[in-house]
Amino acid sequence: MSKTEKTRKDDGYGNTVDSDELTFQAAYQVWETKCKGLSAKDIQSEGKEKGRTTPPNLFLQLQEHVTAAYRRPESKNDGSKGVYKLLEDVINSLKNSKLFTEEEEKNLEKFKKNMRVFNKSGGKLNPSNTVFTRPEGYEESGGKVVSETEAQINIYGHYVDEYFVAKYPKKKYEVVTGWSSREKNVANPPYKQALFGGPLIEEGLMDIIETALKELKNKKINLYTIGIKRASALARLPSVKKWVMHSIKSKQYYPENSGKINIRAISNALLTQEFTVKNEAEQRILEIAATNKEVHFAQTIVAFKVGQISPRVMTTLIREVISRGAQEHIKVKNGYYLQMKELSDPPSDTWKEIKKSWMQHLWA
Repeated sequence: MSKTEKTRKDDGYGNTVDSDELTFQAAYQVWETKCKGLSAKDIQSEGKEKGRTTPPNLFLQLQEHVTAAYRRPESKNDGSKGVYKLLEDVINSLKNSKLFTEEEEKNLEKFKKNMRVFNKSGGKLNPSNTVFTRPEGYEESGGKVVSETEAQINIYGHYVDEYFVAKYPKKKYEVVTGWSSREKNVANPPYKQALFGGPLIEEGLMDIIETALKELKNKKINLYTIGIKRASALARLPSVKKWVMHSIKSKQYYPENSGKINIRAISNALLTQEFTVKNEAEQRILEIAATNKEVHFAQTIVAFKVGQISPRVMTTLIREVISRGAQEHIKVKNGYYLQMKELSDPPSDTWKEIKKSWMQHLWA
């Protein structure tokens, strides 16, 4: 069994993500490159309509599929139901370098659901059932079509069949097996192959969407290394609160005769810690702490650590943790009370000075 590949990337908010490799974004890039590499001539879909030129490749034609600007005059679709409307948001998400969010994942689910109509047997939006008409019979002479019957027949999928090749020899088109049919639900034209796969494009966009949804569900963020953007949120995590409360009582971060904490030392200690994310609620708090935004990632975060922290942010974190606890003043194991900027005056200095003064008074 092959070892699962690991990757490290930026989350789009200045934090680092270590996770199992996601393959769907690279697969999408391959798909888009292939679609753009198939010209209008390659897919035998060229020409002008109402003064507009047909988009130059399969990718752009798919984007513009049956929109008001490019639809055929006889089409009943007004441009509000084409692939373009479903495709736009999905493309933007798949090309985005940031971590996938829950909202983007829901868009993929919606796209998957809506895509059914484009593969529905007998459906009018199914590219296999795009209908064209041509004469039922015709005669050729000298390499030209010289007569045609009034009776018409339907061609489904793609308009280039033996009649079209004979009628328009200057196009130099060829009949491609499978692109068109006289029956519904049979043809597999380029549009449909781009969506669902085929000889032109082995892995269709729908295959990539399926892979994306599976990977976002099953492949986890093993370690999320953050810069703290909202200390008040991080202070709400039980594991962080426990570590901070234990550490600020430890005498290793203080001089022997003072309660003034060494912020640099405790900051460096925090950078060595790795915390487990126990549930969805903790992940949501962590995401706010790391981004300072109401953003929720699609992948599950297993663990996190702090990658960098300034003295000011460390001070804020300690203060926020203390404010959520029952103790207003923290007694350190060296016998003094924690002293730190923006904390209320502790009794530590006063009680020792009072005791010393009282003893001196007695001796006197």
